[in-house]
Amino acid sequence: VTFDNFENSKYADGSYFDTYLNQEFAPKNARVKELFDGIFIPTKSDWTSLKENVMKYGLYHQNRLAVAPNGSISYINDTTASLHPIINRIEERQERKIGKIYYPAPYLSNETLPYYKSAYDTDMRKVIDTYAAAQQHVDQGMSLTLFMRSTIPAGLYEWKNGRTDKMTTRDLSILRNYAHYKGVKSIYYVRTFTDDASEVGANECESCSI
Repeated sequence: VTFDNFENSKYADGSYFDTYLNQEFAPKNARVKELFDGIFIPTKSDWTSLKENVMKYGLYHQNRLAVAPNGSISYINDTTASLHPIINRIEERQERKIGKIYYPAPYLSNETLPYYKSAYDTDMRKVIDTYAAAQQHVDQGMSLTLFMRSTIPAGLYEWKNGRTDKMTTRDLSILRNYAHYKGVKSIYYVRTFTDDASEVGANECESCSI
């Protein structure tokens, strides 16, 4: 049994697997090898075998991977939401009836403190690049959020030089176009950190952040 219209899919003709057969995904950097020590990484031989089996026997599920934003769940599990960078070293969240709860970034300590950088101070193109790299291996659109300050830090985006330092729709258009160019399927929503230290677009969509 296969999913509907399997015979016309890239799985049926095997082309879906070409990316994994034409590239070598084994870690090359010593540090990366150390991080992946003990973690199984499929070889080209593994991918060839899988390709042959799928072409021969079919595939039941059309979509197999979907990365949710996991906003609230990530805090409970002491991790970051999806692939997003940390929001702040210590984030304040308003949790309805409970009130304010403060969440430190994962593994935050006096020793690691200098290495943490807020998403609001990060060039969003770097976040888009990360999502674009991951999106190649994920069936469904990933939950990419843009984090913007209402006053853009100096030097963060070169197109702001000589212009207003306030966030404008032009900034969002440039980033959206860049995301489209990189192959990102959609932008989830935009969180804005205002000059009075409040966040707009955060903690407002209950079903979106679960």
